[in-house]
Amino acid sequence: MEFSSLLSIDIAGVVAGFVFSMLIFMSGVGAGVLVVPSLIVLFGMDPTLAVATGSFYAFLAKILMTAGHAKQGGVNWGVGRKFLYLCVPITIVCALSLTLITDPAVRKEVDFYLMLAVLLAGILSVASMFTKAIRDSLSKLGLTTLSGITGLLMGFTGVGGGVLVVPALASSGGLSIKSAVATSIPVGLILSLAVSLTLGSRGFMDYSMVASLMVGCLLAMPIALKVFKLLSESAIKNITVIFISLALLGLVKELVIH
Repeated sequence: MEFSSLLSIDIAGVVAGFVFSMLIFMSGVGAGVLVVPSLIVLFGMDPTLAVATGSFYAFLAKILMTAGHAKQGGVNWGVGRKFLYLCVPITIVCALSLTLITDPAVRKEVDFYLMLAVLLAGILSVASMFTKAIRDSLSKLGLTTLSGITGLLMGFTGVGGGVLVVPALASSGGLSIKSAVATSIPVGLILSLAVSLTLGSRGFMDYSMVASLMVGCLLAMPIALKVFKLLSESAIKNITVIFISLALLGLVKELVIH
């Protein structure tokens, strides 16, 4: 990694990092389902690079977010650790498998299915926010099953740290919604670290974009701390869904022309 790449700040990346960080802090959802498709659609990254870069940004950003939520006393560390026992090794194995593909033709096909998987996970995320039947179905799977499924999604797509973790912690984990959101932040932090280390060690990383996103994150955190206390859960949910939906619509366009 060249030091100069960290000094190459992209203004669009800063703005994106600001928006991403606000939404992730307030809702616990978006580190994958919003960031990864946005990097593909807005910044033209190939899917594996987007997963790696988005995961590394999510790891760094969630360090700040975890500190903010922990200060407010909302993180349940015991339930979070229980969720990670199965999820982390599955995440690492799945991410590692992506780095083993070297044939260009196979890589192009894999990229298509990665984008499709991100899209489907995003649709599940949005649907689970508004459809009680889907939330109930996810809840019935139990903490261990949801942990395993989250590992698969995170490892292959970088998506799942919020969409599955929050309902799992809120139902099977017995936490309130706000506590589940707060606890999902450090859980997602560990999973994002696992993905970014695995892919980054194989050369999949855009450090310049990570630096730009983190500048936006640093600008967003003081504001997000205040806004989180003021907005209702329904308002946070609606705002988050709007941005996720826009990112997913862009991803549909990418799939059509791929």
